[in-house]
Amino acid sequence: MTARPRIPWDEVVVGNKLEPFTFDVTYSTLAKDVVGTRDLYRIHHDPPFAQENGAPNIFLNTMWYQGLIGRIVTEWGGYESFLQKMSIKINSHGCPGDTLTVGATVVGREQVEDRLLVALDLTIDNGRRADAVVSSVKVELV
Repeated sequence: MTARPRIPWDEVVVGNKLEPFTFDVTYSTLAKDVVGTRDLYRIHHDPPFAQENGAPNIFLNTMWYQGLIGRIVTEWGGYESFLQKMSIKINSHGCPGDTLTVGATVVGREQVEDRLLVALDLTIDNGRRADAVVSSVKVELV
């Protein structure tokens, strides 16, 4: 992979929105999620079990969302950027058949000595709920 140069500091403006990102959730996505994160809890790979436990279907786990958010942030900020802090809240499941739309907004920027720090708020819309996932991150641009 070729390193993506970091976003120019003068282009980091509070209020700017990142280009929306969409992702289609499939049963293959869930299989890769379960294997890749080693989260073998049946609610992520056994539809009847998930439904018996109140979920509409099997669904993505927290680690998958953390990875997606990290990917979006580093593709925007540059592959060498450093994700310092992340908070995440899941309000609605991402299930097979969903199209997730991720939006992000720059909510803060500061330069501390030679460190360029950016705060972003992200939301993921799963088609049923606009704030299916909400996240705040702080990233250092390198």
